[in-house]
Amino acid sequence: MESPTTSTMDRDALRALVTGTLAQLSRTGEVPVLPSRATAALALVRDPDADTDRLCRIVRTDVGLVARILRAANSVFYGRRAPARTLQDAVLTLGLHKTCDLLVAAAARQMFRASGPRARDLWHHALATALAAEELARRTRRADPATAFLPGLFHDVGRIAFLLADPTSYDVIASLAAAEPAPAAALEREWYAFDHAEAGASLAADWGLVPESCEAIRWHHRPAEAAEDRGLALLVCAADELAYRVGLGGGPRPPTPTGLSALELSEDEQAACARELERSFAAHRDLLG
Repeated sequence: MESPTTSTMDRDALRALVTGTLAQLSRTGEVPVLPSRATAALALVRDPDADTDRLCRIVRTDVGLVARILRAANSVFYGRRAPARTLQDAVLTLGLHKTCDLLVAAAARQMFRASGPRARDLWHHALATALAAEELARRTRRADPATAFLPGLFHDVGRIAFLLADPTSYDVIASLAAAEPAPAAALEREWYAFDHAEAGASLAADWGLVPESCEAIRWHHRPAEAAEDRGLALLVCAADELAYRVGLGGGPRPPTPTGLSALELSEDEQAACARELERSFAAHRDLLG
């Protein structure tokens, strides 16, 4: 049964509940955090006066990240004709938003390395959903594609938080979700008093994602209930579904198939999105590891 308490909680109350519970469950007493360079990039994206020089200074704090951004700019996927030889060239090729997306994704990847095959599957699903959200935004024009990647990437980050803080309970819930008709989110609410979407929205807010992205994460299973910008929540819902369709799911069963149908995409259009997702996922999996 769905908890009315968390459904009606304001953002601050929900964040306090999530952070307190995860810290209490964690052996270290801490909740997952993004590296400082990722939070700096998120702050830069919110700044209307941001420029590529400031972003390059953030990227240069990590030699491996510099190499990754250069590799992305020179990849076939991003289609640069002449090789990008400097970081500035690479950032100009990718654009400020996309460079920030890749920087944050590379930082998030480290968080998903911690706990074996389950974490790997969650990472693949997160990346696939981010790329699917971007593609669906381009195709439907329901949202700016530049705003779609990060809520897609972090839509299930609450699950990695559960896995890191409380791996035994995570396994129990996953087993129950595979065996019972009740969705995993309902089981999570019974266990923790909130579900992975609510946990993810709270963590994303702490990390500096804009409120619209946090709302899309919170309501991606129930986009009609979003108080703000339901279009972005619907895109993430549809992207989640599309990722499962191409075999890159994050759980034992796919979500209720409502997102893609609500976008009014034909079967041919959905198939085209699936093909593009497979292509972009292969490219980005190689880039991000």
